[in-house]
Amino acid sequence: MLTNAVSMTGVSKQLINIRIKMLEKLSPHIVLTRYVSFVKLISMLEQGFFIPKANLFTDNWEGNLHLFNGEKDHFQTEGELVTAKDWVYVSCWYQDEPESHAMWNSYGQSDDSLAIQTTNGDLKSAYSASNFDPMCSYFGEVYYQQPDSAYNLYDRKKIFSWFSNNNDFSVNGKISNLTYRLYHKHKAFSFENEARLVLVDNDATLESNNDKAGIHLSVEHSREMIKKIILHPNSSAWFEDTVHKLIKDTYKLDIPIHKSSLIGSKN
Repeated sequence: MLTNAVSMTGVSKQLINIRIKMLEKLSPHIVLTRYVSFVKLISMLEQGFFIPKANLFTDNWEGNLHLFNGEKDHFQTEGELVTAKDWVYVSCWYQDEPESHAMWNSYGQSDDSLAIQTTNGDLKSAYSASNFDPMCSYFGEVYYQQPDSAYNLYDRKKIFSWFSNNNDFSVNGKISNLTYRLYHKHKAFSFENEARLVLVDNDATLESNNDKAGIHLSVEHSREMIKKIILHPNSSAWFEDTVHKLIKDTYKLDIPIHKSSLIGSKN
């Protein structure tokens, strides 16, 4: 399985260990957390969970980690890369149940924010029940690395199909290659401990753009997949009451709501 191995120097041993780690498929029971604004929670409850296309990300290095080194890209033009990202949808999750102070600071946006929790299995069930046409799909851990090693590792990683039918799809080679690159991020983002869903639109082509901003899971199943809501450590009493009324009274949902465990004790 570990083909083209180099001599067993300290570096090569490290790379082999990395590859073995990437061969571990994530359990359907793994807890997934998203740190979001109150507005995004309402959007999820009203319109369904949104999975954006990759070119809406603000990080310009998404899928481009090797370009830190000025290395050549297999895309002939920047326009081709933009178009490829237009057809790939990505959903990013923190893959741990304990809260992360760094994630609150980066994605909490304000004291009136929250975290929603689900599992890999519940996310997958919500997607399946949303009745999309089948898409080429992957779900797995993101690997964080220094850019000087990025290009060499792109084609040596195994990423896992979310479903067993990926071989049924014919995906443009360059777009397919992008899916692998989207599982590599700069080591500076390692605090995100990210598990990532990547979907390739069935109409994906480098000849035209995608007019959709992304896809929405069904409202019903988006609500069902929320297993827990955690309120920001600095959330106000007013905000806590508002979230409880929204979930329990307005939407009649039986979702546990907890104040952050990072609040500590106040004397």
